[in-house]
Amino acid sequence: MDFVITSQQIVWICGFIASIWGVVKIVKELKKPNDDLRTMVHRHDELLHKDNERLNSLEKITLNQEGINRKLEEHTRILSDHDERLEEDKKRGDLMLKANMAILDGMLSEDDKESLKATRKEIQDFLVEKN
Repeated sequence: MDFVITSQQIVWICGFIASIWGVVKIVKELKKPNDDLRTMVHRHDELLHKDNERLNSLEKITLNQEGINRKLEEHTRILSDHDERLEEDKKRGDLMLKANMAILDGMLSEDDKESLKATRKEIQDFLVEKN
């Protein structure tokens, strides 16, 4: 049995292959918009996921910053209170030194009672003003 291929069969086979290739190409062209859309949706999904991660990290940073700001305000208030107390202590120390100087001066000269009374008045004014 001889197997003979005629030129008509070759043309028919080539035409069949070309037809199949054309159908495959048409199917690919029909699927292309769908594939492109699927790729774009996948890319947008990835970008959305990254944006959500970024937003979550920013929210954490913001919450952390708010906590830090509250602590900073609290420490600022405490420092302000300490500054006020320090200023009062300085005034009190100055008055004590004045009183000691007045007592020493009074011991040196018994006639200067007015200076002792003025210093006592200044100390009383400070204590009354404090309360």
